[in-house]
Amino acid sequence: MLAFVLAQLRHRKGRAVALVGALLVAVTSFSVLTGAARTQRLAVVGTVGANARGGYDILVRPAGARTALEDSRGLVASTALANLGGGITTAQWQRIAGLPGVDVAAPVAVVGYVLARMDAPVDLSAAVTGGGRQLYRAAMTQVSERGLTRIPAGESYTYVTDRPLRGIADSAHSSQDPYEVDAAGAAHPVCVDPTGQTGTQVVLTCGTTNAQDTYNQPGPGNPHATGAAQPAAATTTAWPVPLLVEAVDPASEARLAGLDKAVTWGRYLDPAARPTSTTRTYADLTGDPGAAGKAGVTEIPVLMADTSAADEQLQVAVSRLPDSAADQVAAGTDKTTLGATLPHTRGTPVTTTTLDVREAYRTLLDGLRSGDVRESYRAGNGGTLWVGAYTTTQPVRYETTAGGLAAQPRQPDPGLRLDYQQTDGAYPRDLDDTPLRKATVHPAGGPWDGMAHDVHLKMVGEFDSSKLSVSSSGLGSVPMETYFPAQANGADTASAAALGGRSLLPNGNIAGLLSVPPSIVTSLAGLQTLDDARYFTTTGPGKGVAAAPISVIRVRLTGALGLDALSRERVRLTAQRIHDLTGLDVDITSGSSPTPVAVHDPAGTHGRPALTLHEMWSKKGVAATVVAAVDRKSLIMFVLVLVVCALFVTSATGAAVRARRTELAVLACVGWPPRRLFALVVAEVAGLGAVAGLLGAGLSLPLGRLSGIHVSATRALLAVPAALLLAVLAASWPALQASRSHPGAAVHPAVSAPRRPVRNAGITRLALANLRRVPGRSLLGSLALAIGVAALVTLTAISTAFDGTVTGTLLGDAVSVQVRGTDYAAAAIAALLGAATVADVLYLNIRDRAAEYALLYATGWHDGAVSRLVLTEAAAMALAGAVGGAAVGLSAYATFAGSLTPAVTLPTVATVCGAITLTTLTATLPLRTLRHTPLTRHLTP
Repeated sequence: MLAFVLAQLRHRKGRAVALVGALLVAVTSFSVLTGAARTQRLAVVGTVGANARGGYDILVRPAGARTALEDSRGLVASTALANLGGGITTAQWQRIAGLPGVDVAAPVAVVGYVLARMDAPVDLSAAVTGGGRQLYRAAMTQVSERGLTRIPAGESYTYVTDRPLRGIADSAHSSQDPYEVDAAGAAHPVCVDPTGQTGTQVVLTCGTTNAQDTYNQPGPGNPHATGAAQPAAATTTAWPVPLLVEAVDPASEARLAGLDKAVTWGRYLDPAARPTSTTRTYADLTGDPGAAGKAGVTEIPVLMADTSAADEQLQVAVSRLPDSAADQVAAGTDKTTLGATLPHTRGTPVTTTTLDVREAYRTLLDGLRSGDVRESYRAGNGGTLWVGAYTTTQPVRYETTAGGLAAQPRQPDPGLRLDYQQTDGAYPRDLDDTPLRKATVHPAGGPWDGMAHDVHLKMVGEFDSSKLSVSSSGLGSVPMETYFPAQANGADTASAAALGGRSLLPNGNIAGLLSVPPSIVTSLAGLQTLDDARYFTTTGPGKGVAAAPISVIRVRLTGALGLDALSRERVRLTAQRIHDLTGLDVDITSGSSPTPVAVHDPAGTHGRPALTLHEMWSKKGVAATVVAAVDRKSLIMFVLVLVVCALFVTSATGAAVRARRTELAVLACVGWPPRRLFALVVAEVAGLGAVAGLLGAGLSLPLGRLSGIHVSATRALLAVPAALLLAVLAASWPALQASRSHPGAAVHPAVSAPRRPVRNAGITRLALANLRRVPGRSLLGSLALAIGVAALVTLTAISTAFDGTVTGTLLGDAVSVQVRGTDYAAAAIAALLGAATVADVLYLNIRDRAAEYALLYATGWHDGAVSRLVLTEAAAMALAGAVGGAAVGLSAYATFAGSLTPAVTLPTVATVCGAITLTTLTATLPLRTLRHTPLTRHLTP
């Protein structure tokens, strides 16, 4: 039989070369592309592995803290570390830290917001012209949220005179009131603050352009002056800005986040340090020797961030008021009386200046460094922040909508302003905006042990969050609002345009959507003072009790954790132990990645329109899902190449069987059994498969090197059994048909006659009739092309689904870009093999209907008409295959992505048109054989 097989192959060299070529393309492509896929998979796994482990592996929150939304979508909210006030005990933390396999368990206690009165200097020296008395108004506006929110922040007034000012006290006026000295040397009080009077007062300061000024300079006649230089024609307004305070365990935080290495000035928090308490006299605290009484002062050591993360500016518009208003101040009119007239007095605009909160915050830090912070009589020795109260907030409430989430506004709290003014003496104007969180003020407690006790925050160091060992923007980052600000981007065109293409950052509105990261970090020992009911009212919404002050615990396990099942199971078991041991909510954050969640932020009351934003929440389990998706996608694409190649081989082998139907019938007549006929056909194709496999193995290595892809010798040698197996499987059905050959087949036509004559038919009708005469063959050609087209369309579907379902995360986006090259190559090869299959079907049709074509030529058909007939058959098969393949591809897209989107329309139409054009061009190859074959050959049996 071997000699017979070799003779057959030599007799039909063209068919043998075509089969070897198809198998060679398939197995070589498979070897090289799988090598590329392996290389890219290593890159993907490297990317995923490098980003799969964030700053910690497990997040522990109080029982009930995880929302139903997080559970249903496998998410961790972007504000998971900033929303809470407490709920975890120190005993629970210590039990978690002691579990086997736990490297570090770092607790965070979100204390609340304290007000810092930052100085906003307004220099009027450039505006002051001429002499005499002048009065200026500084109207302040807080601008934030990329300029969309503008909140009036009050006014201040500056009285400027060219006469000397004195700070001499007497029994009739407050010692803080300055005196203006007239030409006769008489002193007249100005900027009078009426002691004991009630009513609206204005913020009024005085300055002078006279070189003899002694106001605010210490001396025998002015014992209460601060000694600070009062620039002529200048004023300083107080800008109350809330700063978030959190407490950590210094040792754990150093191990988890490297906070100790991020200190840029001063020293790190001492884990053994405790707040220090001293007893001070009011005379010392106020600077008034006549003040009686004592107060306890407790100083808590804190670290402070070296910059503010808020997006806010204070815009100051200065105008000059009429001389009549200045005359009122010169006449000694008190601030209460002036408060009824000055705000309604029209002025002439002079200048506008803008101060950024980062500048004001930096000035505050410089003052704390030098010990020159005196924001109230309770500032103590300077260098500390007095805490008259702190404020806690509740989480934002969301409703699920078709487009994502909608933050629900709350009713404004009319008593909040009063709470602030009664405790802190100032009110952050951002709270006038639309509230999304409930805010609760916790004022300092009343006297105990017979006297009042004040709490001060003592800065011992500054830290730079960019120097931490955890990243805020990595592909696998987890919630780290302990150091990094939350931000959101416009999710639709209108929102992106309103934000100017920039991210929305948190402002000073502690009741708004986004939270600022903590600016002040203290130890758990300092938390004990802040959570002590003797110092502050610690009960109320949003505040935990002292017994359970910890808000969240971040857990990192020992050793290296990978993407393997053993590592994942190790994390899962530890998380389960924590839950079983404590009953707390536990989330596995190892393998997470930020994913955008659409959130509707309702319109503000001070200009900002409603926005639809993408907040970056954390999607759990992304790393394992991404790697699995990469494997599935590559497997699908490469299998498609083999399937199309198998169809081509099946078509070609079937053509060979049909071409040899007379010969096979004769062999059946002389006694060849069916199994021998089957073996004959399979042996021929298997031999060609072996040749293709050897050639493919030899080509894989140099092609891999030329394309920069590593193809191992073992992978190259796999081309031989792959080609052999592919050839045998593809030839099985035609061989089975050959084994059933009947002697009568020798006289049967190769194609069936039409069921009815086609009279007066155009070329299109005749072409369709010809395809119906060989339905199996025509269907095979269309099916092969459909698979190639489906591969290209499905590639878009899978890639889109990779971004959206797996799961639209930063990690998924980064990986999806890496894996497209080999997929497109595989899809392109599949499409080319599909077009080649159609061309092969046309070649068989031409051979089987050779006599018919000869008759057409004999009856006067010219080459152009016959060519149009053949090309129309090709176009019809191509159209059926391309449209069918596109339908399959779009169905795959809908399955992966959940619905069809307009984005896939253009690539799908382009793919269909390209496939039809390519197939039609490929069909010109068998057409050439028809044109170059003599007419007598067509009539030869």
